[in-house]
Parts: sequence; structure tokens; C-alpha cells
Amino acid sequence: MKPNFCTKISIVFLLLFNALYSFAQVTISGKVIDESKNPLPYASVLLKGTYDGGSTNDKGDFSFKTSQKGKQTLVISYLGHDTKEIELNIADKNFVFNVTLVEKATEGNEVVISAGSFEASDKKRATILKPLDIVTTAGASGDISGAMRTLPGAQQIGESEGLFVRGGDAGETKTIIDDMVVENPYYSSIPDVPQRGRFSPFLFTGTVFSTGGYSAMYGQALSSTLVLSTDDLADQTSTGVSVTAVGVDLNHTQRWKNTQLSIEGSYTNLQPYFLLNHQNTEWIKPPETANGAVIFRQKTSETGLFKFYGTYSASHSTLDFPSLTYPNLNDMFDIKNNNIYINTTYQDYFNKWKLNSGLSYSKNEDNIKWDTLTSQPGYTIPLGRIQELSQAKAFVNHPLINASSDIKFGAETQLQNFTDSFGIYKYHIQELYSAAFVETDLYITKNLAARVGARAEYSRFLNKYDAAPRLSVAYKTGAKTQVSAAYGEFYQTPNSNILELDQNDYIYKSNGLTYELATHYILDYQFMDDDRTFRIEGYYKKYNSLERVYQNPGQGPDSVIDNSGYGYADGVDLFWRDKKTFKHVDYWISYSYLDTKRIYDRYLEEAMPTFSAKHTFAVVYKQSFPVISSSISATFTYATGRPSYNQYFVERTTPDYKDFSIAYSYLTQLWNNFTVIFVSLADVPNFKNVYGYRYSTNGKTAYPILPPAYRTFFIGMFVDIGRKTIN
Repeated sequence: MKPNFCTKISIVFLLLFNALYSFAQVTISGKVIDESKNPLPYASVLLKGTYDGGSTNDKGDFSFKTSQKGKQTLVISYLGHDTKEIELNIADKNFVFNVTLVEKATEGNEVVISAGSFEASDKKRATILKPLDIVTTAGASGDISGAMRTLPGAQQIGESEGLFVRGGDAGETKTIIDDMVVENPYYSSIPDVPQRGRFSPFLFTGTVFSTGGYSAMYGQALSSTLVLSTDDLADQTSTGVSVTAVGVDLNHTQRWKNTQLSIEGSYTNLQPYFLLNHQNTEWIKPPETANGAVIFRQKTSETGLFKFYGTYSASHSTLDFPSLTYPNLNDMFDIKNNNIYINTTYQDYFNKWKLNSGLSYSKNEDNIKWDTLTSQPGYTIPLGRIQELSQAKAFVNHPLINASSDIKFGAETQLQNFTDSFGIYKYHIQELYSAAFVETDLYITKNLAARVGARAEYSRFLNKYDAAPRLSVAYKTGAKTQVSAAYGEFYQTPNSNILELDQNDYIYKSNGLTYELATHYILDYQFMDDDRTFRIEGYYKKYNSLERVYQNPGQGPDSVIDNSGYGYADGVDLFWRDKKTFKHVDYWISYSYLDTKRIYDRYLEEAMPTFSAKHTFAVVYKQSFPVISSSISATFTYATGRPSYNQYFVERTTPDYKDFSIAYSYLTQLWNNFTVIFVSLADVPNFKNVYGYRYSTNGKTAYPILPPAYRTFFIGMFVDIGRKTIN
């Protein structure tokens, strides 16, 4: 069959079109290699916004034709490498490119800026402790700071709450939630009785425990920071019921598509527990606490999230403790506490800029009655203490050079009000603290990274400025090893944590004081893969301008207060964690050597602080039994004796500290709901530790500070109504 006229014309036009099309096309070709000059096979090479392009062959070569004209963008990408974009103006000539792609600094292969920090996050490869680790660590009793004390750098302190890190007291460590400072992270102090933290570990997805050299984003902490990151939107709607030997907790979470609302209430009364477990402390009214909390989360866009967290607690307790003035008699201490904490944050992306902002408010009020057995029978000294903190903070992030490098800068302001009363005397101060900071993480190569930052601060109360440089450098020495170093200056307002009952509020009565200063030098080496971590870190910390109190005869006990104090702390921390060698076993070992002395406060000479032990050792062992849905945990901790001084500065050393605790948990279903039953026993061998000494007025008699109870147990059950499986 011969083609008709129309067919012939169509063929002619088609051939002519193809000829014109072929004539209008240009060829784009080249080669894609990595930094070591190795070809990258099957890399994607495309013109952005078109279908023109292809892939490299096994030698890394590519070639394709395009009829696009004018300004175009050539996009070259390869798995595990940074994508490269090349701007070109297509006319009538061909293009040849030789492209080098840089290996991406991913979580699996990047050098980690780690000097001074233990990071624990479900989203980070450098995981040390997750929330579940915290609540299943024997001896920690589900308390965040209790679990952190199993890590190197932290001291084993049993007579007071808080984290004492590398020769620093508890006031030198700041707790941060979603980048906002928490003024009162622990329940109010009671003489010789350590208090728990106010927050549940399950509120947080990540924990960064920085034992030194921390980020320029934070300040007002001479030694360390505990940075906590809260959950985003909950996975699902659920109701939780927790029943323990000391109280009950009820919570409900309602989840919608972009919104979450959670409400929680709890009540704790230790009286029934104390009837079963003998106490060394003479309680008149055992601690009783009621708590309530509200959590709200709103996803405002694809990248935006608003968070609100508010909590209120009220507690009351009364106890007797040995009188330092009248031997064989007791003083009475009664405390009622009310605490409110509100934290709101908002974050979102605007092009490549990420905005982080937050507002927080806290108020802590203590009403104390203290019967000191004076010459007036039944006379009690009323004490009052109110602390308020309002904070606003905002900062932005922007990527630099590659996806891993970025710069962040921002500012914050804190308005603090302190009111203390002692009998008829009342003191009030207001502090306005402001700071600005800038910091950049530079991933210079896949093996070399640096964090460079600076922080400027102003205290209206002191009428002083400071400028604090920060620097961290890390170099990857192998596929799983790296070395890191850090340097930084860290300032703190004198006696900014007015928490201790037996401390005078020096700052109220002082003039001409300046910031206290600690300068950190840190060097570490670490090995890390998915299931094993080894770390050794050495440090030197120099203290300057510490606050001192002189007791001049005839001029009052606190007549001279200045910044003439100084000191140092140096040592070595070791850490090893292994989840690979033994099946269903996770264990870690930590050791700290500390050499420290200082002269500050009422110290008469440079000496080792009472909260410091030269050697501290901890082993945590966890064994799971998947067949029976159970796990056991055991923790052994040891620390050499700590010094104690009477008013004449005569030293007495405590016995070595030892503790062995065990815990058991059973995961099951109760009424078809996810359930955890747990039992723990602390100080199983009954070591009868002594935490320190209090001295009589004449300094001749020492009263040992004992734990509230030598051996303690805990039992409880948690039911998550609505959840059928174990995550």
C-alpha cells in the first residue's frame, strides 16, 4: 500500500521537525567524583524543573542532550554526599563539567563536638542515657539527677539535692528546659534531706549533661548545665495511671491531628511508707505533696510548633534535727512550699532561617517555722523566702557552607525578684540580667569541626558587664574515634542561688562585688559505634573572684565580703558503655579522679571543698529477659571520703561512700492495657553511709549526717490506658 499525499506531507514535516529539534539541542556532559578522586557511579544529574538529565555510569561519566535555553540550574546529587547546584546559561554551545561532591556530615559519620558533654537523645547517634534508661537505673529512683550521678564528673552527694560537678557546688549547675532557665528544679531544701527533681524523665526526649565547656547559648553557671528537651506532639490519645507505695498519679493526653492537650494530677504522702521503713530522720509530719500540670502542643505549620507547659505544686513537711547549741536536744523545722512554673516556646522556619523563641515564669514560695530552742520556750523563728524569675529569649539559626554548619545568634533577658524574711527583718532585691550570644558550628571537613562562640552579659544589680569566649574543636582520627578540646570562660553572679538555709544572703549586704569566674580547659578522646562507647577526658578549671566572707572580731560576723576567693579543680573522667558484647545486656562503667582546692565563703584557708571526693566509681548493669517481658538492674557506686570542717577549720573525713541497689521491672498487659510493674531496693548490704558532720557551737562535738533511711524500697505500677503494645 502506497502512502497517500497527507501521509507523505506528515512524514516530511516530522523529519523536518526532528532535524530542527536535533539542531537546537546542546549536550551537557562530564564526570562526577568524590574528594578522593574516586568516580561516583549512578549519581543523579538533572536540570532543575525539567525531565532532562540522567545518571552517571560506573566510571562516573554522564552525558545528555537538552533543548532548554537561557538560565538553568544543573543539580548533581549522590547518596551520602552534599548536593551541588551549578548555574548555567544555555545558548548554542555544549557544556563539560568535572564535579566533586563532598561527603555529607551525617549522624552516622560526622565528627561530634563533644568535649565536656554527655548527650542523650532518641534522635542522636551519640546517645548516653534515654528517658527509659533513667527510670530503669537502680538507685536513681526515677530521678534525672540520680541517674546523672552514675556518669563521670558528678559527685555522690547524699545530704543535699542538686548536681555537684567537677569540684563545683550545686549552685554552679543550671537546669535548662527547652532553652529556658529553671530557677527551682528541685523541691525546696530541708536540712540534711536531699530533695528530688520536680520533673518526670518521660517529659523529655533528650538530655545533654555538660560537665564543662558548655555552649555560649547558656550562662550564669560556673561548672555545668543540664539541658532538657521536651516532647513534641504525642503519638496518640492515652490515659495513664500510676500507683506506688507513696502515692498516685493520673494523666490523660488527647491527640488531634495537629494538637495535643495533656492534663496530669498527682498526690504523694510518705507517712504510710515511713511506717514500713525505719527512718533516721525524726519526722513530725512526713512530706505530703500535690501536683498538677497542663501540656499543650500546637503544630502551626509544616515546620512550626508552639509548646506550653505549666505546673503547680504544694508541699508540707516537719522534722526534728539535732540542735547544735543544746546537746541531746532537737530543733524543729517546718516548711510549706508553693511552686509554679510556666514554659512556652515557639519555633518555625522562614526560608533557611529557623526562629526559636520562648517565655517562662516561675515563682517559688517557702514559709518556714524554725524552733531553735532559745531561752524562750516554744519560740519559733518565722522565715520566708520568695523567688520569682521571668525570662524572654529568642535566637535564630542559619546554615553555612553546608547542611551541617550553621550560625546562631540571639539574646535573652531575665527579671529576678528575691524576698527573704527572718523574724522582723525583710530583704528584697531585684535583678535585671541581660545577655547576647553568637555561636557557629563549622564542619570544616568531614574529619574536622569547630564550635566558636561568645557571650556578653550585663547585671543591673552588680552594674557590671562581662564577655565570655567559648571554643570547641573536634578531629576525627578514625571511622569510630575522635579527639576533642574545649576552652571557655564562664561567669556567675555571686550567691545567685539563694537556696541554703544555713547560708546568709551575702549579696544583700555587699557593695562593689563583681562576677565570679571559672575558666575551663578540656581535652578528650572517644570511641563510639552503635552499641559501644568509650571516653576519657581530662580537664583543668581555674576559679577567680570567688566570694569570701571575713569574720572580723568586734565588727560582726559578716562585716567584710569581697571577691578575693580563688581555687582550681582538675581531674580525669572515664566512661565505658557496652550494649553489644552480651546478649540482652546493657552496662556502663564510670570513674572520676578529682583534685580540687578553693578558698571562698567562710573558708579560713585554701582547702578541698566538703562536697568533693577524690575518687568516684560507678557500675550500672541491666539485663532484659524478652521471653518473660522482664528486666533487672543493679548499680554499685563508690566514693572516697569527703572532708568536713568545724568553725576553727579542723578537718574531719567521712568514711568512704558505698551503695549497691537493685531494681526489677515487669512489662505486661492489665485489662488489655500496657502495664509496667516495678520494684527497687536501695543500699541492699546496708552500708550505713555518713554524708558529713555538723558541729556543736564550741566545735568539739561532731554530729554525723546520716541518710534519711539506711535501706529503702520502692514498689509501684503504671498502666497506660489505650496503649496495647510496648513501644
